[in-house]
Amino acid sequence: RLLRQDPLECLMSFVCSSNNNIVRIQGMVEKLCAHFGTPILQEDFREEPYYAFPSLEQLTQATEQQLRELGFGYRAAFITGTVRALNEKEEGGQQWLQGLREAEYREAQQALCALPGVGMKVAACVCLFSLDKHQAIPVDTHVWQLAKKYYAPQVKAKSLTPKVHAEVEQAFIERFGAYAGWAHN
Repeated sequence: RLLRQDPLECLMSFVCSSNNNIVRIQGMVEKLCAHFGTPILQEDFREEPYYAFPSLEQLTQATEQQLRELGFGYRAAFITGTVRALNEKEEGGQQWLQGLREAEYREAQQALCALPGVGMKVAACVCLFSLDKHQAIPVDTHVWQLAKKYYAPQVKAKSLTPKVHAEVEQAFIERFGAYAGWAHN
C-alpha cells in the first residue's frame, strides 16, 4: 500500500484530518475540490462533475469565512494560514513542498511543523505518504498505546510530546527497519 501523493493535496487532506473521522475528512476534501478545483470529468449519469484537487493558486482564492461556511470549523484558519505561508516561500510553495522530498526526514518534519495546523502527526503523515520518508511513523494515541505495550515499554511519559513521538518512531524503526512507516500501517 505505497503512496506518493501530491504533497499539497496530502498536506491539505491531513490538515483537515485533525480531530475528525474519515467520512467527514473525505467530505471536506471533496468540498475543497468542488469549490476551488477544476472540473475534470462530467459523467452523463452524474449531476455533479468530478474535480481535480485545487492548485495552490486556486486555494489562494479561499477565504477563512468561505471555508467556515463550508463546515471546516477551526481548520479554516489552518488551511488559509498554510496557503499563505506556502505562497510566501521564495521558490514557491509547490516547489518548496516537492523539495522536501530531498531533505532528511527530521528536516522535512520540522519544516512542515512550522506551518499553521501542522503538528508532529500530520507532518509524519505528509512525510510518509507524499515525501518518500518511509521511516515516518504517524503517532497518535492508538499507536502510542501499542508502542508502550509492545515496542517501547520504557516510554513512561504521560503526554505525547515531540520527544515521545521521536522515541516511539525509533522503537518502530528498530523493530521494523527503514520502512517502519509502512509496517505501522
